[in-house]
Amino acid sequence: MENYDLLVIGGGPGGYSVAIAAGKKGLKTALFEKEKVGGTCLNVGCIPTKYLVDKANAMEKVRSLVNKNIFDGAGSFSFKKIISEKDEVVKKLTGGVSFLLKKAGVDVINETATLKKNRTVECEGKSYRGKNVIIATGSVAASIPIPGAELCIDSTEALSLGSLPRSMTVIGGGIIGLELACAFASYGTQVTVVEMLPELMAKEQKEAARIVINSMKKLGITIRTGAKMLRIEKEGALRRAVFEYEGSEESVVCEQVLMAVGRKSNLCGIDPEKLGLEMAPRGVIKVDEYQRTNLPGVYAIGDAAGGYQLAHAAYAEGETALAHICGEDRPYGTVPVPVCTYTIPCLASVGLNTETAAAAGYEPVLGSFDYSANGMALAEGAGGCVYAVADKNTGKTLGITIVGENSSEMIAMAASAVADGLTTDEWEKMIVAHPSLCEMVREAALDCFGRSVHK
Repeated sequence: MENYDLLVIGGGPGGYSVAIAAGKKGLKTALFEKEKVGGTCLNVGCIPTKYLVDKANAMEKVRSLVNKNIFDGAGSFSFKKIISEKDEVVKKLTGGVSFLLKKAGVDVINETATLKKNRTVECEGKSYRGKNVIIATGSVAASIPIPGAELCIDSTEALSLGSLPRSMTVIGGGIIGLELACAFASYGTQVTVVEMLPELMAKEQKEAARIVINSMKKLGITIRTGAKMLRIEKEGALRRAVFEYEGSEESVVCEQVLMAVGRKSNLCGIDPEKLGLEMAPRGVIKVDEYQRTNLPGVYAIGDAAGGYQLAHAAYAEGETALAHICGEDRPYGTVPVPVCTYTIPCLASVGLNTETAAAAGYEPVLGSFDYSANGMALAEGAGGCVYAVADKNTGKTLGITIVGENSSEMIAMAASAVADGLTTDEWEKMIVAHPSLCEMVREAALDCFGRSVHK
């Protein structure tokens, strides 16, 4: 049996990053990953999806310039080349992660690992014992039990299609479904989104969500909310997606049906009952603020532990777990987590919106600043809006939502402001570079109390 300071099960963002950090601290570390390091995010999730969306955004910008007679034509594009270049980006990133693991002295075992009692891992007939274990097994695509579900593709397959489908029905209006719907629609695919809930982006600031939904409609996307998918049927070489909508049965004939109803925790190699591992609702591992499970020396991070299904949340949870292993007091959940939905345009938010702020007992006031009043946005041909929520009584910033170009970059500044609870007076003292899109974050925050200069 080989002994280690730390055994990490799962090589996704949370797993590989905590393994690298542990190796750099001098901990003898082993990382078990049965597929490729980088997990869903680098290989078949965040990065490849964003590559497709980025190229779609570029085409939309060119089309807007054509409409203004600045460009003569939008030209043509190669979907196959987009897919192949996406693969090159993934290869470069995963190769970089492998290099960092090796440099940090982490032993990488590319096989399926099974967690046993007393912090022991069995893998390909060998046993490994760890002073501590971190479970970072991630998640897998979920599905709904309808007839014909086997005729659908999932997000992994959608990112590796050999040719551009002329039509696609997307089952699910969550982050994955909306991002891919926007990308394919921009490429020219006729897209229909079928969502069971009564509205899209229900957890976001209503005004911001409305901008995204209107943009999706301009892309030609048909949206059916409050619709229940019933079955998928074969129609020659095509598919017929049949769903219930507004009391009657409707159907869409298409080339592909994308099942995008979310993700569920992956507990491959983890048997909670045999281990005595305590679980939380929705089939995730129960953890405390230090990512500890009920088993001594065993931690869980990322999608396997629930919470935000986001790579940066997994990074932070891994840092918390490693800090606790090293004797540091660094609980998770003390700062707000930004969330980005890479639709066209992108919507990024952090903290509370007006509804959640009111539910939390605050008296929220909403400020806003439109891209059309910002010099850099006008120069770049960007559209959108920034929304800020503040507490009327204290003036503290409670949340910020940005919908528009570069919102995923600006949200870092917003996250810092929300974490610090900046007041209107503090926003006024802040100096932001001009011209820049970040000026709008400050202006929106000031607008909460009517102190925006440029609105």
